[in-house]
Amino acid sequence: MSENISRVIAPSAYFATARVLAIYLVTLIALGSATALSPVDESKEVAKARSLAAEGRFDDACNTLRGVLNVDKNNVDAHYFLGLVLGRQGKYEPSISHEKAALELDPGNAAAYSILGLSLGSLRQYSDAALALQESIRLQPTAPSSYVNLAAIREKQGENLAACDLYHRALAIDPEYARAYLGLGEALGKLGRKKEQVEACKQAVRFAPKSAMAHAKLGMALSSAGDIGGSIGEGFAANALKVQESWNEFLGTFLAAWGLVFLGFSLIFAVVFAGSRFKPQDGETVLRSFFLTFHKDQPGRFVVTDSRLVFVPEIFSQAVGATRVSIQRAQVESIQYLSTMGSGTVSILTRDQSVHQFRMPLLVLDPLRNFLVSQALTEETSGIDLSSKSGSSVAPAEPRTVSAPYGEAAVVAAKAVLAAEEVEREKTMAAQAEVQEGEQAREKAALASAENQTEKTVSSLEELEITEVDIEKSAAEKENGDDNKV
Repeated sequence: MSENISRVIAPSAYFATARVLAIYLVTLIALGSATALSPVDESKEVAKARSLAAEGRFDDACNTLRGVLNVDKNNVDAHYFLGLVLGRQGKYEPSISHEKAALELDPGNAAAYSILGLSLGSLRQYSDAALALQESIRLQPTAPSSYVNLAAIREKQGENLAACDLYHRALAIDPEYARAYLGLGEALGKLGRKKEQVEACKQAVRFAPKSAMAHAKLGMALSSAGDIGGSIGEGFAANALKVQESWNEFLGTFLAAWGLVFLGFSLIFAVVFAGSRFKPQDGETVLRSFFLTFHKDQPGRFVVTDSRLVFVPEIFSQAVGATRVSIQRAQVESIQYLSTMGSGTVSILTRDQSVHQFRMPLLVLDPLRNFLVSQALTEETSGIDLSSKSGSSVAPAEPRTVSAPYGEAAVVAAKAVLAAEEVEREKTMAAQAEVQEGEQAREKAALASAENQTEKTVSSLEELEITEVDIEKSAAEKENGDDNKV
């Protein structure tokens, strides 16, 4: 009897044990499926990280990518993009580690080689950086950013001619790549080819008109080429654009990288205009002095004394033959003022029918005009104002009067001045119309290619760094590379 009972109980115990084990295994499988990410989910998380990085939320992007790698340590895209974002944050060593991990899993990943080279270059490991970037170009020869990154490395190695060649190769692939034009300008400047440097920077401004860095680089190039007036204009444009981008960011970065740009222009102004010193004659009193004044495209300052109006050229202009202009107050017959977009002209007619023209920014013209009128040198006349308050359109010319107490000849000469200024106004209007047409054409082209073209921005090439444009361009290039593999 007992034997029969044991025979019945034993199988029942076995079945119960097996049942418990089955439930346990099912539970483990369920828990595993709840915590693991499917390949589709991993791709969504990587795409989410890209969006976060594009918004500047780099820490959130890194956390998202680390979450993917915690589940799947062999996810190539997560390693690659995490290395890119870490490099953007200046964390170059962990960036290198993740790019190497991506390359161990996918040795043909051109984008990973490109970011690896950029991070190595940022650590001044230029030889290794060059090798990585060369491999990136070999694997994906149609990616312009790799040529630009390698060119920057060659510049750091002092190989400026090789850098120029690489920039040209990048532009052959993408003729509107502003960053390549900026790098080309930098390399040409180091070779002493100033005119070509200016042209390259102008192209950068053409394709990135709202880039403060592009305008700043063009300003420095113009200064180096001797065009002080153009340099000052680009400096003002760069500063204005930087303020427009973000006032808080502007304040925060002013003492850092942008402080160097502003300091550079301040030094230019100091050196240029400090040389325009004026020593009054015996018994003569200086009433006011105005900097940022140009006569025949030579910079200097405009001095008003109790007996004369004097233009004093700066020291460099004096060295190339520029001379002072001295006008006795008693010889002034009339003064005319012309305001254009951002600048203006003061035309002084003397009794001997000579006309002296001085150009200056509006911030100088307005106080100078007010002061000369207060001195009763001449009656204030209504100038032509081309600086529209509501847009880029040109305001119509207003009637103008000329004070001419010294006879008909003076009136004729003054009218000649007005006619010349009218011609200049028409040229300005034509130039503005041409600019507007060009802008409209570029806008249409941008809309037509918006779905296929990654936005290009300009970053400083003074020091190597991974920027937002690298994030966008590298992502696009990697996708193109994957398509080619398929």
